[in-house]
Amino acid sequence: MKKTLLYIHGYGSDRNSRKFLDLKNYFGAEYNCHCLEWMVESDIEHLLRLALRKCEKISRLVIIGDSTGANLAYQLREMRSVPEDKLILLSPLLDVSTRLRNIPFPIAFEKQLIKIINPEKCLIIAAREDEVIDQTVIFHQKDTQFVLHEVKDGHRLEKFTEYLPLIRDYINSMN
Repeated sequence: MKKTLLYIHGYGSDRNSRKFLDLKNYFGAEYNCHCLEWMVESDIEHLLRLALRKCEKISRLVIIGDSTGANLAYQLREMRSVPEDKLILLSPLLDVSTRLRNIPFPIAFEKQLIKIINPEKCLIIAAREDEVIDQTVIFHQKDTQFVLHEVKDGHRLEKFTEYLPLIRDYINSMN
């Protein structure tokens, strides 16, 4: 039986995300790959509850979140509270105040994002040179409870296919 991988895209994206398509191409033989789609007008809490219900019978879920979607992925993993779940955060928006671009989020949407101060039990793939989010905090944290993989890339992770083996290794290392 195939395992399940849930991808949560970033701001302004959807199920046609380049990263989601890369994940499906790379993991599709062994994983059922799904994308949780959202927009800034979405009721995020409702979407996360729906995802929670749809995944309730899955004992080992791989959740991958990109940018703003990483914040939502973290929230979903915390709601599930299943120790066997694997969480991968790509260029994560852990705190709205670290955004470098002045693209306003609607206040109702912004209130649905949480501030993640000390991320735990996850793989974070990020670049110091991120032009959208100031990632300084994750690169300077002491006593981290996560695995950090620094990449020479930008926010969009243009070299994403190069990181797929790393993601596979992380998923498999804790089985």
